[in-house]
Formats: sequence, C-alpha cells, structure tokens
Amino acid sequence: MNEKNELQENYSKAYILAVLTISWLVTIALFINPPTGLKLFSIIMLIPGLLAIIFIKVLHKISKAKLVYFAKTVSATSLLFGILYPLFFVIFCILIGIITGIGELNIQKIFTIKDTITTIISITATIFGVLGEEYGWRGYLLPELTKIKGKTNSTIIVGIVWALYHVPAVYLLARTTGSSNPLIVCFIQACAIFTLSFPFSYCFYLSKNMLPVILFHSIWNFLNTTILGNIYRNEQGIIEGNLIFLNGEGVLGLVLGTCLIYWFIKQFKKDESSTRKTII
Repeated sequence: MNEKNELQENYSKAYILAVLTISWLVTIALFINPPTGLKLFSIIMLIPGLLAIIFIKVLHKISKAKLVYFAKTVSATSLLFGILYPLFFVIFCILIGIITGIGELNIQKIFTIKDTITTIISITATIFGVLGEEYGWRGYLLPELTKIKGKTNSTIIVGIVWALYHVPAVYLLARTTGSSNPLIVCFIQACAIFTLSFPFSYCFYLSKNMLPVILFHSIWNFLNTTILGNIYRNEQGIIEGNLIFLNGEGVLGLVLGTCLIYWFIKQFKKDESSTRKTII
C-alpha cells in the first residue's frame, strides 16, 4: 500500500471511530429522558454528514465541502433504480406477508388521492433529513474506501458501520416504545440495514451522484414505515402484523435483502473487471 492509500485508510478509520462514538454518545444522552429521545432521536441523522464536512476541511484540507458527488450527471438508470428498488422491495414484502399470513391489510388505512399527495410532499420533506446520513455514508466514506478497498469490500465495511450506527437508537427506541424484546429487534434491524448497504452502494456507483441515493433513502423511509410499520416507534402500518417479522428492516426484509446480495456483488466485480480492461 502506497503512502497516499495508507493516509486515506487512516482517515476512513478515524471517521468511522468518530461517527460511531459521537452518534452513540448523543443517542444515549437523548434517551436519559426517554420522551426526549423519542422526540429528537432523528437528529443523529445529521452527525455522519457534519463529520464528513469536518474531515474534508480539516484533514483533507479542502476549503469547500466536496460537491463533486452532486455535480456529476445523474443517469436515468440510477434515478430509476433509486425510485423503483424501494418500491418493489416493499411490494414484495407486502405480497409475502399477506400470502404467508404474517401480515394483514388494514383497509381503513389504504391511500386516498389526498394521501398520495401527502406522500409526495412527505418524501420531498424527508430528503433534507436523509442528506445528513447519505453525505456521510455514500458522499464521503464509501468513495474514500472504494479507492483502496474496491466496491464489494467498501460496501461491506459501510454496511457494518451503518448497522452499528443504528444499534443504540433502535435498542433504546424499542425499550421506550414497549417492544417485547429490544435486543432481538436491534439485532435483526442491524442485519437488515447491512443488506441494504448493497443496493444503496449500487445506486451510488451507477452515476456517482448523491441525488439518486438520497431519493432512494427518502422513499425507503416513507414507504417502509407507512406500509409495513415503523419499527423505530413500534407502530403498525397499512399492512399490520408482527413488526419484527413483517417490516422491511425486520426478518422479511433481512431474508429478501440477503438473497439479493450475491447479485450486487456480481455487478460490482463485473464493473471493476470492465474498468481494469479499459485501463489496460
């Protein structure tokens, strides 16, 4: 490993340590008073992005935050993937949940035209919330790691960090909202988040622009919680059932996500092989 790569790896390790330490401490501090934690836990979404900006300015000594991943041309493929993947993933969870009997449709919660408009507005509003996370994970950490680790290994590392980042919040939320087994909820959710790292990375690599990934994250957060239930707040969605099994960040999401990992790894290796041939 040359000196430049070693320096990048050290920066990445320092970033991972900083983001996990600060986010965990902030989460624990918020939940000293559980109602406060329940109300304000989403502020930890800002931490990855804020730390990324600090690292870019202080360690990388770049006076302005990297906007390169917003300036690149957004491909139609990456945009469609960011919209359609979370949509179809949730639809598959709905179908499997209803067919297997672990989920049941609550007709009273079915969308109306007014709800559809509200959905579009809500997804747009959440874009600003997920920007904090995505600027850290896919806007800084993933590209930095990819330079030295490759696409698959970088995705695995980001997936582990992303999962660990959620652990204290999910555990404390599960305890606060009366979940029957917070540890199980926390473990399954972390594993499901790890599998989600693969489609998120794939979406980013398609055009290396942040916008499709931010859209992906916003749509996922809204559709999963609204339709399959909110595993963070222990609230039922349009399809009702045991959240640990039914949710996209529960057992069903974990199983589906795991089944798709092989395909994404295959695509990463295919892209890297094509890049090497082009260079040669």
